Amino acid sequence: MRLGVSALVLALAAASCTPKPLPEEGSADARLYVERCGGCHVVYRPEVLKAKMWETMVARMEVEMSRRGVTLPPSDRDAILAYLKRNAGEA
Repeated sequence: MRLGVSALVLALAAASCTPKPLPEEGSADARLYVERCGGCHVVYRPEVLKAKMWETMVARMEVEMSRRGVTLPPSDRDAILAYLKRNAGEA
């Protein structure tokens, strides 16, 4: 499991290196994503994962945040996940 997560993180890092603007840049949901997620790591482009994988990744990050004593309000979680799923990759 740990190896799979490590491989996913490396794939995300490689795929998100292009300096294109994020989808819906400037929207409340995009700003929230950048603020809440970009404070700890690079902000990944939503299209690098399918919608279902974003559900898994957000759940995983919630566990990590909790471990560090950080909470993600349900409204923020829902907005971020909706943004990621709207802009997720399809392949």
